Amino acid sequence: MVLFIASCGNELDIKPATSVDAETAKKSVDLLLTGAYSLIGSGGVAGQAGGLYSTDLFLNGDLLASENYMTWKGTFNQYNEISKKSISATNSSVTRMWRKGYAAINLANTILETLPNVKESQRNYYKGQALFIRGIIHFELLRFWAEPSTGLGVPLMTKATQDFSQIQLPARATITDVYAAVIADLTEAKSLLATSQDLANSYTVAAFLARVNLQKGDYAKALEQANDVIENGGYDLPASVEEGFNGTSSETIFEIEQTTLNNAGTANDGLTTFYSCDPNTPGSAGRGDVGILPVFLSRYEATDKRLDLLIYEGSCNKGSITSAKWKDPYANITVIRLSEMYLIRAEANQRLGTAVGDTPVNDVNAIREKAGASEFVTVTLNDILAERELELAFEGQRIHDYKRLGKVSGSNDYTSGKYIFPIPQTEINTNPNLQQNSFYH
Repeated sequence: MVLFIASCGNELDIKPATSVDAETAKKSVDLLLTGAYSLIGSGGVAGQAGGLYSTDLFLNGDLLASENYMTWKGTFNQYNEISKKSISATNSSVTRMWRKGYAAINLANTILETLPNVKESQRNYYKGQALFIRGIIHFELLRFWAEPSTGLGVPLMTKATQDFSQIQLPARATITDVYAAVIADLTEAKSLLATSQDLANSYTVAAFLARVNLQKGDYAKALEQANDVIENGGYDLPASVEEGFNGTSSETIFEIEQTTLNNAGTANDGLTTFYSCDPNTPGSAGRGDVGILPVFLSRYEATDKRLDLLIYEGSCNKGSITSAKWKDPYANITVIRLSEMYLIRAEANQRLGTAVGDTPVNDVNAIREKAGASEFVTVTLNDILAERELELAFEGQRIHDYKRLGKVSGSNDYTSGKYIFPIPQTEINTNPNLQQNSFYH
């Protein structure tokens, strides 16, 4: 696997430096960490903005599950392919996700190998941050590329590649092994990080562990981590459904900073570019490329504030009804928030027949009360899953829920290979050990 060896200088071209070679970067763990967070956020490099949490991990997750949900109205063919489930192995968005994901993992590995040069009092912090990044990005890649029918996941990269002599050509690890590595990285990161600090803290990691274990189907561990975040993390459900987006919020557990220098939404890329359709939003380059379908909107009650405050009819020439979650290009991008923890705890308790922390019906009603929706007297598992769709809409989670649930809806079978990404053709050409997903042979 070739991990940006030829262009690693550009990938690290971030403030305060303007040009960084591998040897200089290795001496500055702060710069490496900034570079890694830049990569999982907006990229931070002219011509390479976007990707991962600023665009593709969210947008592609929703486009893959667009049936009865949303439609793509834009002109970018890479997203049109994904929406239509006719994805080529040369798709530029798919390739960008893979390459930026492994570039971020490579920087995390470089940080881990740099730790002997770091003051002993600071090593836990940097090690925890690096393990966190490596763990969550391996997990995100796994969710898009794993092929359950063959048991194949994605390559596990645990050593840094800093020059051509170190290039690695790994085969794909099994899904089981990738989950084990992700959970091991995140578990260690949680033990190393403080409960309150810059970037990721221990509760940030716990929230991701809850998400990982839910996807894996380990409901007891998902419940344990989600309950820990709810009970001890110091987060609160906001009074308004708008607070979790386009501004600071008491429920935000992890977010990606957007600045004038590191911003995908003002560069004809990013979530705000494709969702926003509001000329009154300062700095918005919104195209209104995503249109929400009426059949999905009909699932909200008329009095639900999520329908009123988080959905609007844009004024772009495409006439899109779109999501207000991604309206301001300068607002930080919320990646994971407390509402998701309540829904994970509710689902896990419901499946296990327990009431750890609170009952499933109370947890779901906490979300619905915030939204001004009618409250349940009792809930079923289907009620909880339906609430996940409404609350986490346009946050990239729908396809992953459908995959883990093995959902079949009419002619849409989300266990089909067309809902799994192809390994990028450039990687197949470069690495003879990589096996393509079966649907794309």
